[in-house]
Amino acid sequence: MIVKAYYAGGRIDVFDTDHLVDAVPQTGNLLTNYTLDLSDVGGDSLWLRSYYHEAVDAYRDETGPTGLPVARRRDGWSFLVADADDLERLNRLTVDGETVLVRIAGELVDAAALSWACDVAGGYREMALSVLSAARLVSPGAIPIEDAIGVPPSVLGEMSAVHEGLQEAPRF
Repeated sequence: MIVKAYYAGGRIDVFDTDHLVDAVPQTGNLLTNYTLDLSDVGGDSLWLRSYYHEAVDAYRDETGPTGLPVARRRDGWSFLVADADDLERLNRLTVDGETVLVRIAGELVDAAALSWACDVAGGYREMALSVLSAARLVSPGAIPIEDAIGVPPSVLGEMSAVHEGLQEAPRF
C-alpha cells in the first residue's frame, strides 16, 4: 500500500507499506494488515497502524474453521502520517492512487465514504435493477435470482422502492 499526502505549497509525503525496511520487529510475521482510520482526523492527527499475524510452531495445534493452523493477530506499530499542523495544510490523501481524503470548502471530506455512497446510490442500484429486468438470462434454472446475483431480497426491495420513488426524500 502506498499512502500519499498532498499539501498546500507543493509538499508530498509518501508512505510505502509494500517494502518493510526491517522485518525483525515482527518475527514470525506471515501477514501484515494496515489501518488508516480517517476518523482520526477529528482528533487532530492521522495515524497509520500496522498489525501482523504471527505464525509460530506454538500455534500449530490451534486450528481454524477449515482445519488450518491459526496465525494470531498481534499489535505492530503506529506511524504518524499527519499531525495537527499538517492537517491544516493537507489537500488530499491517496491510498494506492485512490483519493480517500480531500479538502473541499476548507474542510477535510472522507472521499472514500462519499465514493461508496455514490456507487450504492447509482452504479450498484442500476446494475441490480438492470439484472432484474433480464432475470431469466442470469438465472434461468432453479437458482433464485437473489442468490445468482448475490443481493438479498430485502436489498432488492429497497432498490426497487427507491427506483419507483416510493421512498421518502433524504433529509439534510
